[in-house]
Amino acid sequence: MSGNHLAISNVPIQQWGELYSQEEALNIGTIFHDLNMPFFATESVLGTTNPIASNVVDTNVSNEQAQREQLLTKINQVSFFLDDLTLYLDTHETDTQALKLFHEKSLECAELRKQFAEEFYPLTKLCVPMRGTGEASFCLQDGPIPWEGACV
Repeated sequence: MSGNHLAISNVPIQQWGELYSQEEALNIGTIFHDLNMPFFATESVLGTTNPIASNVVDTNVSNEQAQREQLLTKINQVSFFLDDLTLYLDTHETDTQALKLFHEKSLECAELRKQFAEEFYPLTKLCVPMRGTGEASFCLQDGPIPWEGACV
């Protein structure tokens, strides 16, 4: 097989285009309309609903739990949007429209994490100072242990 090539890849450079909302993007798997290419024909017929970012409220949970899950879903949606936008900016670092959107979404995500820390508990070590309780302790223990499941 020396000298023979089995395959040569050809990957077109992604262009800026129409974006999904952050609510849709997490369920679909991309923020870019042009990159949404379902593997099976039935996916386009059935839709792309995903329980990860479902806005369906479970009636068997407390009001406080429902509020935590709703806020955590928003954080997940914005975080996914930022991650996908970061991948685009890796190859389009001077795209002013993308940079502006990245800045806006970064601020939105930081504000949502701060809100979650103030109302419930810090999600990460970086959220501990956002707790706003005036406590002089490292309060990560206020939230659930990872093996306890979702935001309990």
